[in-house]
Amino acid sequence: MRVEEKSGTRARILEACRILFNERGPAEVTTAEIALAVGISEGNLHYHFRRKAQIVAALFDAFEAAIAEVASGSDANTPLDHDLTAWFNLMWEWRFLYAASVYRLSPGLQPRLKTISDENQARIRARLESLRRQGRLDASSADIERLVVNAWIVASYWIDYLRTRQGIAHVEREHLRWGLAQIRALFAPYLVDNAPARSFEPATFGC
Repeated sequence: MRVEEKSGTRARILEACRILFNERGPAEVTTAEIALAVGISEGNLHYHFRRKAQIVAALFDAFEAAIAEVASGSDANTPLDHDLTAWFNLMWEWRFLYAASVYRLSPGLQPRLKTISDENQARIRARLESLRRQGRLDASSADIERLVVNAWIVASYWIDYLRTRQGIAHVEREHLRWGLAQIRALFAPYLVDNAPARSFEPATFGC
């Protein structure tokens, strides 16, 4: 098998798994289903990935790359809503990674998840502090820290909330728009004058 063929098959396996895992979770998807979705034999699947945990780890690599791409397209002048919307889009595309069962399957991913959490909280904190320096946010340092933590809690556990507290078994994109509105409500009381218009410019959800 040529290198490009191996690479192409691996990419198709990962994309099929991302879709299947998002629908039902890694524990509920069999290797036979994965092979069928990709159009290969189970033996070929095992050639690329011997264990499902290896697939999850490879998908986590892609998730990290997607986060890095979003972060690279943002700076101090980017509307806050742009970043929030981008994060909720990532939540939708990689929603299976927000289930605790994933980290029982691949416990080695926990430290990497913490790093992602710390880095993204730092980005949100820096953005809020920039808004405060510009006079567009009326918030103390303690207020900003609470906003950072609360926004992260809502963003990271919103899907769990929908499933456990609202009884929504099948999460749709519209449900994530609801979560985005909850985070906007956290920031709104601290925004000054015309800040809402500048900080929460319309952003496309689900592009």
